[in-house]
This record gives sequence, structure tokens and C-alpha cells, in this order.
Amino acid sequence: MIRAGLLVALLIGALATLPATAQDSTADSLTAAATAGDVAAQSALAFRYHRGDGVVQNFSTAADWARRAAEAGDPAAQNLLGRYHHGGLGVEQDQAEALRWLRAAAASGEAAFLHDLGRALEHGADGSSDPAAAAEAYASAAGAGHLEAKVSLGLLYQEGLGVAQDFTRARTLYEEAAEAGHARALNNLGLLYVRGNGVPQDYEKAAQFFAVAAEQGLPGALRNLGVMYENGFGVPLNEALAAELYRQAGGQGSTATPAPQLAYDARLHPPETTPEALETLQQAARAGDPVARFQLGWLLITSPEAGFDTISEAARLFEAAAVAGYGPAMRNLGLLYFEGRGVPQDYVLGRMWLTLASGAGQSDAAGLIAHFAAAMTPGQINEAQTLAAAWAPDSP
Repeated sequence: MIRAGLLVALLIGALATLPATAQDSTADSLTAAATAGDVAAQSALAFRYHRGDGVVQNFSTAADWARRAAEAGDPAAQNLLGRYHHGGLGVEQDQAEALRWLRAAAASGEAAFLHDLGRALEHGADGSSDPAAAAEAYASAAGAGHLEAKVSLGLLYQEGLGVAQDFTRARTLYEEAAEAGHARALNNLGLLYVRGNGVPQDYEKAAQFFAVAAEQGLPGALRNLGVMYENGFGVPLNEALAAELYRQAGGQGSTATPAPQLAYDARLHPPETTPEALETLQQAARAGDPVARFQLGWLLITSPEAGFDTISEAARLFEAAAVAGYGPAMRNLGLLYFEGRGVPQDYVLGRMWLTLASGAGQSDAAGLIAHFAAAMTPGQINEAQTLAAAWAPDSP
């Protein structure tokens, strides 16, 4: 079904069937207080929509509430709005607006806000870069104990960007973060020892740092450790292990996050597969029962003989159940769109369905959204949330 046709179908027939979990009573009370001008409620509501906590996640709505609280001087809301303008999420990407709000938030002295300002200065939304100003912001955050800021500042010292190159200062900053187990700091320390930058070249010590960072799944560390094993630098030569580390760095190995899987509704007993039970299930599905449609789709898609046509029929059944407001079907349909199984691959519709699934009470949907986020552009994310907001009741 094409996207426009899907949206029309949703708007015509399904709004009343979405479970009431799309927005909880706490969100309702926050909305009332925020509308009345309560700044704390406006900020809290912005973060509710940012996270999809008790409401359907929507960055545009979050930005609207954040702007009200930001204009009233709330630092957390200012930071959120600045990050949105930097990333182009929920609002137009705008470096000047991003820096305006990030600077306002950083004036509070909060370490995380200072770090975010540094990131925006170093990697501007418009392609600009001001490493000297970034270094100042990172230094303030690092002085307050922010680990990521220490690593970012260390890298500027290592590369001599915005500050005079100083390998000793870089190593000190990396070591402070590495003591807390920070993966990027450990990896960067390894690079210093590989290259002999400010320290005696020591492949064995470098490999040890890479190994600890690789245990956390850092792709760069996995690749670097692979190079060490491929060449026998500081470790025994082991080309097979090197190949495995490269595979893991590519996102397919045991260290990488496992690929999301379709899931059955844990509240239901597994459907019986006797001829009589299947006939009863099919009759209920034909009559429009969303649970029966979900169960029938599940039986089809988990069949060992499931081919293209079978998976497509399962996707159609999941979609029918999802349109009726059934959360587990929304979740599975979202994954099918991301994977292009039984439906044309469409990240926008995949995220839309996962967003709705989260609003319908699927506890792991937010994690699935985060899993796929890096593969989507801000425009795709905004479009998906627009579609989800148009479908969900109670959306402003």
C-alpha cells in the first residue's frame, strides 16, 4: 500500500481503535499545566514527547513545548531546542539558532550542556567548524568531570585543532576518561601507543587498550585490534581472529548489537495448529478480529517453508491488525518495513509503525527506534513522526 493511501485509510477508520495508552493521565495533567503557562510543566512535556514517554514520540511537538520553556529561561529546554536545530529534528536545521539556544543552556554551567555546545561548534550544522571555541566549551565541561568532553578535548590536542598540539595533554585527558572505562578514550590511548605520539611506541600496550574498548563493541577498536592480529603487532599473528574482528566491526559479529527479531504477543497462548483450530482462527481473521489476524500472520511468517508470497500475506495480516490499533502487530510491521520483508523497504513507514507501537504500550519499541535511528536522515524521522501524529488521537 502506498504511503498516501495508508495515511488516508488510517485517518478514516482507525483513530478510535488506538489503545488509551497513547497518552497517559500524567501527560494530560502536564499538558493542562503547560498550557496554563507552567514553565516546569512545559519543559517536562517537551521531554515526554522527546522520549515518547506516555505519548506518541514527536520531536516537532517536543520542540514547540521546549521553545516555550526555553524562552522562559529553562536551561534543559534550551539545550533540547538547540540540539533539535543542530540536527534538524522537529525543526529546520539552523546553525545560528542551534548556537543561540545551546549557548543559553551552557550559561547555566551544566557540564552536559557545555559539551553539547562544544560539539555544535566543532561540527556545525552548516558544515562550519570553530575548534578553538569548541575547545573552550569542552575544557569547561571536562573541568566539571564530563568524560565525553575530556575525550573530545583530548582529540583536539592530539590533532592540534584550535589548540597547540600537545600529545601529553591528550594522553592525560584520555587516561582520566579511560579510568572510568570510556571506550573511545581507551581506543585513542591505543592509537597514541601505536604511533608513538608523546609516548614510547608500544604495540603490546596498544593492543591491550584496543581489546578493552573492543569488549564494549566500539567498531573502531574492533578494527584496530583486527589490524594488530592481522600483522602480529603486540599480539600473536592470527588472521582468522583478525577477520572475525573485522566482521564484528561491520555490525555482524557477536559483539555488535543483535539484529531485532519479530516477536509474538507474550500475553497470548501460542495458537493451536490443528485443522479445526486453524479454521476457527481464519474465520475470526476474516471477521476482522485483530488478534486473530496477528496470530495468523505469526503462523505464516514463522513457518519454515515461508516464501515471498507467504511473508507478504503475513505482512498484510499484520497491517490489518496494526490499523485496528493492535500494538504487537504495529511493532512487527515496523520491523518488516525496515527490513523490506513482505513489503517494500521503507524506513519512514517502519519508524511510523514503531512510534505508534511505542504509544500503544510496546515496551521495546523505543529501543528498536533507537536501533534504526542512525540509518535515517532527519527528514525521514520528521516525516515518520508527522505520519504517526496524524494517525494518533490526542495529538495536539
